[in-house]
Amino acid sequence: MYYFLNDNLQFSKSGIEEAEINRLRLFKAHHNAAAIVTRIFAMDLHAVIQGAGLVDADVINLFDFFCGSQTVPTQPLMLADFQVPADAIKTRKGRQVQVFQQGKLLMVIYLRGQGDEISNVQYFDVNGKTLKMTWWDTRGMKCLEQFFDWTGKIAQEAYFGPDGQIHLEKLHLLNHVGKERLTWRVLNYRESSWTFNGLNELTRFFYDELNTMNQDENVFICDRTVECAWGLFNMTTPARKVLHLHNNHVGDASDVLHSTLNNNYANALNNWDEWDAVIAATPQQSADVVARFGKSIPCFTIPVGYVTDETLAMSPTSFDQRQSNLIVQVARLAPEKQQNHSIEAFQQVKRQFPDAKLELWGYANGDTEKALRQQVKAAHLEDDVLFKGYTTDVNAVYNRAQIGLLPSRAEGFSLMLLEAQAHGLPMIANDVKYGPSDIIQDGVSGILTTDGNIQQLADAMLDLLSHQDKLAEFSANAYQNAKRYSEDEVYDQWQRLLTYFNSNAEVMV
Repeated sequence: MYYFLNDNLQFSKSGIEEAEINRLRLFKAHHNAAAIVTRIFAMDLHAVIQGAGLVDADVINLFDFFCGSQTVPTQPLMLADFQVPADAIKTRKGRQVQVFQQGKLLMVIYLRGQGDEISNVQYFDVNGKTLKMTWWDTRGMKCLEQFFDWTGKIAQEAYFGPDGQIHLEKLHLLNHVGKERLTWRVLNYRESSWTFNGLNELTRFFYDELNTMNQDENVFICDRTVECAWGLFNMTTPARKVLHLHNNHVGDASDVLHSTLNNNYANALNNWDEWDAVIAATPQQSADVVARFGKSIPCFTIPVGYVTDETLAMSPTSFDQRQSNLIVQVARLAPEKQQNHSIEAFQQVKRQFPDAKLELWGYANGDTEKALRQQVKAAHLEDDVLFKGYTTDVNAVYNRAQIGLLPSRAEGFSLMLLEAQAHGLPMIANDVKYGPSDIIQDGVSGILTTDGNIQQLADAMLDLLSHQDKLAEFSANAYQNAKRYSEDEVYDQWQRLLTYFNSNAEVMV
């Protein structure tokens, strides 16, 4: 069994989550048992699973595992079905229903979405202080109760299974210096109970239980090392452990042998001997990893993503059907993606092509969107630089645009570049480690630029928009280029790792 370790799975997915989902589909298509493993409680998890085109068995969540709630029929709790005292008075305000009894606020019912489905209920004491909150997940199962102390802070959280019993408990305690300490308890599991100091210890227990319940020789592929590595390193049962590098592993790409490590991978790489294998996205990254850490464990080069057979079989979008002078950037709004450079370069494009538009697609990290909007306003481009948010139909964006941008200062194997090429969208991307130069054929299917050179970025856009025949040729070449990353081509590279573990009987603890 192959377990893909992550922290969470949400509607707004990063490239890592998209890569995991695609990998899972590839493994299933070739009859390799696999599942995504998450450890964060989420009331909408199974709606996310369904929205991603997966089934419940494809994702094993820590809370589902211990509560026995991985598969539960969906029957949302509706407002009309919720019982309140006969003498209570209901007052509805927007998505909330206040319930009064004898003139005092008894509870507030919060509704989910746009209908009358109940999300949670807040209960009050006679003095108007919160006593507890009861929550239902998107399937309609009561999944959580939170109890509050006299100061209004959460003191205890109880997580329920479909049997109505508490199976996990989270206690908010204070240590000897008054700092909060979180204690977790697993209850009513295997006719016993366990106590853990923090989520990492609980995660370790979860991984060991997963490993024990499956009699196969299991392989744990760690996609989120900051959150998941501790639990993996401290397992008490033997398992094979694989580090998956989705991004640049060093802070300074110009000095891969001595640079400080990327914070996301520092702990994982400083514990090199804990791993049984490592996966890098490109041949250059594999070479750099081996040069720095040696060959004590094998390093496999496997692209993070692939182009589906369905996508490759689709008829190309005719270039003349694309929106004239539309430029898009599909990426998280984050400092490392450098949308500010795209906006600055676009100002020159706008002067030469008055009808040009720049669309920024993706969810925002921190205050990045606020800063970018201020930049757009200062440049008087509010009608021309459009913030489009997260989309689940990114292919429609690629099919509509003439040019795509990715002027990042650091990249892993960018799924955006691969997906864009598969939909005939010529890309202009910074030639940074790792990925852009592997995916883009410079001067053939796209253009590679130098990080920080905004003039070069502007010139590349101006050149392509000024020569529509050349741009159409780039589009046609992008379609052809994407075939290098077909399902079969990428699975052949996964097969090397699968074969290695199938033939290597030794398992490290």
